[in-house]
Amino acid sequence: MTQPAPTRRQILKRGAGAAGTAALAVPLLSGTAKAAESVDAVVIGSGYAGSVAALRLAQAGIDSVVLERGRRWTITPSGDTFAPQTRPDGRTSWLSTTSPLTREPVNLFTGVLEAYKGGGVTCLAGAGVGGGSLVNYAVMEAPSERLFRESFGTRLDHTEMADIWYPRARRLIGVAPIPDDVLASRHYSDARGFLTAAQRAGLGTRRVDMAIDWQTVRAEIAGTAVRSAIVGDAMWGINSGAKRSVDRTVLAAAEATGRAEVLPLHQVVDIRAFGDRYVIDCRRIDEQGRELARPRFTARYVFLAAGSLGTTRLLVRAKARGDLPHLNDQVGRNWGSGGDHLVAHAGLPLTSTAQGGPAHILATDWDNPKAPVSLLSFPLGYPALGPLVNTALAMSVAPPIGRFRYRALSDSAELYWPAADPRILRVTAAVKSTALRLGAATGLGLDIVTPLLTSHSTGGVVLGEATDSAGQLIGHRNLFAVDSSLLPGSTGAMPPALTTTALADRSVSRALEHVITTG
Repeated sequence: MTQPAPTRRQILKRGAGAAGTAALAVPLLSGTAKAAESVDAVVIGSGYAGSVAALRLAQAGIDSVVLERGRRWTITPSGDTFAPQTRPDGRTSWLSTTSPLTREPVNLFTGVLEAYKGGGVTCLAGAGVGGGSLVNYAVMEAPSERLFRESFGTRLDHTEMADIWYPRARRLIGVAPIPDDVLASRHYSDARGFLTAAQRAGLGTRRVDMAIDWQTVRAEIAGTAVRSAIVGDAMWGINSGAKRSVDRTVLAAAEATGRAEVLPLHQVVDIRAFGDRYVIDCRRIDEQGRELARPRFTARYVFLAAGSLGTTRLLVRAKARGDLPHLNDQVGRNWGSGGDHLVAHAGLPLTSTAQGGPAHILATDWDNPKAPVSLLSFPLGYPALGPLVNTALAMSVAPPIGRFRYRALSDSAELYWPAADPRILRVTAAVKSTALRLGAATGLGLDIVTPLLTSHSTGGVVLGEATDSAGQLIGHRNLFAVDSSLLPGSTGAMPPALTTTALADRSVSRALEHVITTG
């Protein structure tokens, strides 16, 4: 694989040496000082938002360092980059020996998926170069205009997003629905069954746009690529390379410019204002989470793209500790689960135990009187829930009533989600009624409807409340949130990946036009 050209930051370091112009002595709170590397811009996180930020900065001639807590996951011809669904190991979990998605203990490793336990909900988040694009089900759909407005209100103009930013995001990622020949293959009989059942139940249906390389899926079907997508692998990565994750698309394009340098296994622990710059402290770790060094960077521009969980936790803690004292009281508020509910139907055997994935068919019940409901065919594969269970992911417009609070005892920001709030229970009742309709159409019994696990954390640093219209944090110039933390709790009963990508593009583009280039 061809390596990207060295960045100007690397060239400067080679020429200047450890004590050269790339180092700046920054006082610590204790009064001592530590050498910090000075860079133009820091991007925290390398998922959808961070990749877009790095690319747009590079295209504007601005060098950036992308700090990513996880490791690189390079697809290789041997087809063993990720743990398969049938054999979970440490690659599945971020520095944990357990996972809510498998009963088996695993070895401690910097795996691809964090399970963060908040008060009232467990949140899943990607970890690794590529962030959430490594582990999501690759659905890249925009919400309808009506449901977009239900989520965003007047914070964001739907026409602008639909005309400009959603199309740009689709082109950046490269998306397409499942082709006829793939859907017709024996590996996707479960997807066809879901489509038939949804239509029988009177639900709206369509094939969703996917960040999937369908030629690679065809190679899996033909036996010329490792079987991964066609046997239901997705949430721990797809070994064939069928997933168009951003480490192989948008971020790769940013790195190819020579102006974006990605530093894996760099876990950001602190961010604070220092004059007209920001100081970012990291833990450089090994693949078992052991600390190797404490790198420090200073930057004029910082783009927070660590996802709703990562970005919000950093900012809530920094505000409470006085490191970013001018953040307003909206930071940490308006978090939501995206309306996520896991739905499982049991009672009849699957057509096959190898469920073709990731997810392809959307069923809609947007006129449900309790709350709008979307259902995605969502094969989890064996052994997550067992071989005789059909699963779907339900989403809705969830009220953004979650909140992060700083806990001095643990020196951390913790999430509180009022799961028993009547507004949340109303969404659960809506999902259950839609799921029962789907089950009745096929004779399947309803086994699980649970809102206690979400892979679509959104909010905490909501656009227009904690930030201005470009995502710049109110009270701190040149500090931007550009990720799913900007979304107010849900994205119109759709997965947030496309909206996050589009909004990141909008925010960084506006920052470049109105803030950075004007000084």
